[in-house]
Amino acid sequence: MTRRTLLGWAGAAALARGRGAPVGENAPQLGRWLDDEHGLPCYRYEGPLRFGAARLPDDPFFLLGNYRLTLFVHASGRYQLITGERAWARMNRGDAPTTGANSAAVVVDGVRHELLGLDEPAAVEAEKVFGVGFARFQYRLGNSLTVTRTLSVLPSRKPGEGTSAFLVTVRLENTGTGALKVSYRESVRANYEPILMEGAEERRLVKYTHEVSQAGGIVRADTRAHGARPLSFAPTGQMSRLDGAPPVLFMRAGAPMSASADKDQLEAHCDLVVEANGAQEVRLVVGYSHDPASGAIEALAARLLEGGDFGAEWLKAIPAFADEPDVELRREMRWDAAVLEAMATYKEYYDETLVPQGTVYDYLWGQMLSNRDFAQHALPLCHTNPALARSVLRFIMKRTAPDGEIKLSDEGVGWAAHGPMLTSDQQFWFFMLLAEYLRATGDGAILSEEIGYYPVECGGKGSGLDHVRRAFLFLRDRIATGPHGLVRLWNSDWNDMFYWWPNQTAYNVMFSDAESHMNSAMAVSILGDLAAALPEGGELTAAMREYRGEILSAYLRDWGSRPFPRRAYLGRDQVYGDGDIWLEPQGFTLLIPELDRERKRLLWGEIERRLVDGEAMGARQIEKPVSKTATAAGSRENGGFWYALNGPLILGVATFDHEAAGELLKKMTFANYARRFPKYWTGRWAASDSLDSSLLPTEGLSENLIYCAHAHAWPLYCYLRLKERAKMVPRE
Repeated sequence: MTRRTLLGWAGAAALARGRGAPVGENAPQLGRWLDDEHGLPCYRYEGPLRFGAARLPDDPFFLLGNYRLTLFVHASGRYQLITGERAWARMNRGDAPTTGANSAAVVVDGVRHELLGLDEPAAVEAEKVFGVGFARFQYRLGNSLTVTRTLSVLPSRKPGEGTSAFLVTVRLENTGTGALKVSYRESVRANYEPILMEGAEERRLVKYTHEVSQAGGIVRADTRAHGARPLSFAPTGQMSRLDGAPPVLFMRAGAPMSASADKDQLEAHCDLVVEANGAQEVRLVVGYSHDPASGAIEALAARLLEGGDFGAEWLKAIPAFADEPDVELRREMRWDAAVLEAMATYKEYYDETLVPQGTVYDYLWGQMLSNRDFAQHALPLCHTNPALARSVLRFIMKRTAPDGEIKLSDEGVGWAAHGPMLTSDQQFWFFMLLAEYLRATGDGAILSEEIGYYPVECGGKGSGLDHVRRAFLFLRDRIATGPHGLVRLWNSDWNDMFYWWPNQTAYNVMFSDAESHMNSAMAVSILGDLAAALPEGGELTAAMREYRGEILSAYLRDWGSRPFPRRAYLGRDQVYGDGDIWLEPQGFTLLIPELDRERKRLLWGEIERRLVDGEAMGARQIEKPVSKTATAAGSRENGGFWYALNGPLILGVATFDHEAAGELLKKMTFANYARRFPKYWTGRWAASDSLDSSLLPTEGLSENLIYCAHAHAWPLYCYLRLKERAKMVPRE
């Protein structure tokens, strides 16, 4: 990655009081990175609001948030206010999915200017900067009025805490020679809808109605749930697919603004005179509260209205990486750390905080899945925010049944769905996170702490070490091994598509005989680390080492003298990854310490030649995919680029070639994406879980909604581990 000298940008001081640098030769088509007044990264968006392409959604968006708030702010100025504390839901759902309903307008000397909207001239022409904890829009209206509208979010200070509201600050500046009469209006629509119900049959099962009221400076919408049949909702504290206790949406107007309500619209408004060469500033708060008491809402709003510098608070929450000499890389790692903090979400049912996968799972389907994702996202947190990583570990344990099964997903309020997909790898990702947490923090107290089992309301508890023991026994004895001595696949591992892949294979045959080389490589690489981190001398570590040795022998025997390990057996003799290489097991194979450096180099040579060469972002998942009914060759689990697979690959390569690992990391960055795909916005500041590979003309695009935590967690974790391995700087 080339080091860059930050270039000055005229006008940056007005919006970010910082310095700007293009992210790529053609980057100004869409935008550029800046430093805000605190030195934190922010992005000035300069592109269009409409793209007219199915794979490039209109109205690009950024995510602001803390552990109790998720806020998508669009380039048009519109926002989606989302709650995830109980069930994922939009508080202000718009007329279409993935939209929010809000408005802002200025009337100056009798002329009305709509500030928000895809086709509103003021919104199109506004200067837009999105940063750590803020989004800022600057409108120049007429010859002399400048309106700067800033949405600001406070960071959370510790797991479980957070302010479920945001501050809107509007500054009106008159540079003319005469006074201006100005009216300002800001409104939000009360329309609560669980994301789970978007266009789904569940709409007939529950209806939500709103009752608006106003008292003092607060206007609120109390939402009521009406079930279509008895027992639609579970009692408080119990799992429930449908949420019967939605939060209150509110708006708090700060003086001199007033608040009012009309049907489902909450509004703050004021009439002002802005003197010549003068300015006026107004503030309002928008948010939601699970405590309906007026005093609780007033206290929540007051914290924002009376607060100080939110940027200074974010500066405390984000690592500085001050000793990173590469300005571009340092900025990106800070951005990744900030996005993980913004995505992290407190879950009431479990009383824990985690970083969700995001993308379609949470923000389009309204589901919390899966545990393998939560574990991956927490890996860098072991270094940047150990308390949050610890909460994720507790969350995973609380999602574990007494027999050691880790529930794949839930929806609504802690309600674990059953389905035909039976994964075989959830325990490995839990063990990977636990091993890293123990290694990085030395906090073995979590192993003796009493932690509940799933479901929470049953009250069963065990020590952290007991959770580990039961999860291991589930892995060893329930998932077990197959005919070749490898870890069984059941019907899917990381690659959920294995459930759909062999259309000609009977389910029961696949479930009983299928084996996963990825699972097997994970067993060897992860269980060795975990056994070393656990207390010595017990039966558990002895059992882990014995099991690991058995899998290692079977894995090496199956590999033989072939140039690379296979991918999977879907039956006793039906093998995948024999003639062409699949990426899934390779990174974890390179992490096996028993392999000598020469064999690792030979394997890396095969990976590089077959999967990396010619790819923009890193290794693709399959060397020679074949198009399937719903998945083109080169897309997603059929030969796409995946952050979750390239992360382990980077760590594996680092065990014998630190320089090559560093180059792979640089390939995976947003900065590289901007240079390679200057006209796409969906990978510049966040990304989906996967991108199309070079095998498709749509290379670099994704089929999924962006803001997947993989795209931030894996580059950050790999960076931290590479820095640690190189012993260039002490770990922060």
